[in-house]
Amino acid sequence: MLVSEIIKCKLPEIISLREKLSLNAELSFKEFKTQKILLDFLNKSGLKTSVLYNTGVSALLNNGEECIALRADMDALPVNGVSHVCGHDYHMAIIIGTALVLKELGYENCVKFIFQPAEEDEGGALPMIKEGVLENPKVTEIIGLHVWPGLKVGKISVGPGSSMASVDDFHITFKGIGGHAAMPEAFINPIYPAIEFIENIKTHNEDSLVSVACINSGNTSNVVSSEAIVKGTVRTFNVKLRENLKEKIINSANTVAKNHGCEAEIYYSWQYPPLINDKKLTEEFIQSSKIILGNENVLPLVRTFAAEDFSFFAEKVPALHFRLGIADDNKGLAPLHSTFFNVNDDAVFYGIYVIVNFLINKRISIKQDN
Repeated sequence: MLVSEIIKCKLPEIISLREKLSLNAELSFKEFKTQKILLDFLNKSGLKTSVLYNTGVSALLNNGEECIALRADMDALPVNGVSHVCGHDYHMAIIIGTALVLKELGYENCVKFIFQPAEEDEGGALPMIKEGVLENPKVTEIIGLHVWPGLKVGKISVGPGSSMASVDDFHITFKGIGGHAAMPEAFINPIYPAIEFIENIKTHNEDSLVSVACINSGNTSNVVSSEAIVKGTVRTFNVKLRENLKEKIINSANTVAKNHGCEAEIYYSWQYPPLINDKKLTEEFIQSSKIILGNENVLPLVRTFAAEDFSFFAEKVPALHFRLGIADDNKGLAPLHSTFFNVNDDAVFYGIYVIVNFLINKRISIKQDN
């Protein structure tokens, strides 16, 4: 039976699972019902499962010393109550659907399926890595995906190199001396270094973005506060540039504070690295996808300053993260995290289709190389 026919036979079961996951959507670190649904389904399907990082799940198809891994995120958002308006229910369904189809095909290679909690919060990827999710068996390559609004069903977007940005946050408090606004000789206004700092560090180009999202000082017109607080975020596609921007922000805050007779209290939170697709793995995936979808349906990837903690997996092993089309004339047009977010369910077929065919082609390639 053809791969496409097997997927179509399994689709009602997979779509039903997706709907069940959607109805039981849970916030980060609270994915206990989601975890049980996944464990019950995977165990019933004959896969070996384990629990990591409290609510995370790992499942194994076949034994081996090494394996390729497929990752899906599990958590939902506090939108429309609690709901999967970032498409994580589709990610989980596609990865489980891939497991079912590979098992039906009698696929012999070892594959690990990783279901990661807390992607929308502090990130569950790094804690799962620390608990050994990339070991026993050793993961040599990993694949992830994200449903993508505005991209038509039947199309994917993928490319080597930087896919999504790093993300770091800063919180800087400029400390002066408060006082009556009519007596400038008696106060040191912390707002002035805050303004100069913002002008110095604001950045937006093709490789980096520094955005100030919050500035707060005082609450009335005639009293100067002793503090001015500036909060913002830093996004880059380059590890070295990320380091340089951190240094620039810290140096600028200290310099302007000193110039204005103030002090700067700096909190800089080093969070996600940039998500970088491995060149060789990505080119193999593109070639495989073009064969089954057609050249016109495998589009180059446009980098986004949004971030994704799949990047921690990509730091450890060669990784691929692609975007899956979910749109038709009515669905899949609203942005991620929107109250109106929805998906054309046909995307589930194509997500499974491209991954399964890639793994089959990769298995054949491995055998030929040996």
